[in-house]
Amino acid sequence: METRYNVYFAGQLLSGQELASVRDKLAKLFNADQQTLEKLFSGKAQLLKRDCDKATALKYKQAMERAGARPIIKASQSAAAEQSAPLTPPPEKTMSAAEKIAALAAAPDEGGYSSKEPSTSPKESATSSKESATGSAEQQPISDQEGINLAPAGTDVLREDERAEPVVSEIDTAGLEVDAATQRLSEEPPPPPPAPDTSHLDMGGVGEMIPNLPSDQVPLSPNTNAIDLSPAGTDFTDCAPPEAEPPPLDLSSMDLAPAGTDVLEERYRKKEQAEAPATDHISLEE
Repeated sequence: METRYNVYFAGQLLSGQELASVRDKLAKLFNADQQTLEKLFSGKAQLLKRDCDKATALKYKQAMERAGARPIIKASQSAAAEQSAPLTPPPEKTMSAAEKIAALAAAPDEGGYSSKEPSTSPKESATSSKESATGSAEQQPISDQEGINLAPAGTDVLREDERAEPVVSEIDTAGLEVDAATQRLSEEPPPPPPAPDTSHLDMGGVGEMIPNLPSDQVPLSPNTNAIDLSPAGTDFTDCAPPEAEPPPLDLSSMDLAPAGTDVLEERYRKKEQAEAPATDHISLEE
């Protein structure tokens, strides 16, 4: 009889891998939510694939190692027991993907998980999508429940009875018509203005002075004969403006009070502070 294998994961990482990076990769690999990831990295061995052949076990091993996780693969002991047991199939009950996820989330922490295979054939995926449930998730450990595998690429996610009817919109196109091919969809733009005439212009030679433009304004020629420069170190204080005269103030109605006169009225004076209370009879204990 061909040896069968169980694939487990106990949260162990390969050398040089970071926990956050491996969690993200396993979340994408197994399409797992945060609750499932917490159980996968709880330190207890969780069952990922039950009773698979050697090729499938190697697929799990390679996919998990590429994600940085260290799987645990053990020989399955259920093959001999299944041969000796009577071949009476349990009552089959088809579960939707939502029901399987709900049962997996409500299950206790004991046991393991079964998730999708990294690479499975269409036959294996079709078989796994019809796995039966022999009891409620609250009464069975996770290791005794049927696994959840991914269907092949392109498989419909919802069953026929779960799909919503598409909304068909009836658009009246009676007033529309299609123009002939290569016809413009907008009006023809006006032609651009003609380029300016530059036939009377020519280029001057390199280094040639550009003549000034003609102007009717008479150039200024101020007379500076009466202006000369002062010798170096000349003091220009005589150029400063004269000081302003003090303004006229009438102080005839004002007089100084005698020496010692209070400046402030009674109501504006500062009140005397009260004497501090006596504290000579008070002492501090050590």
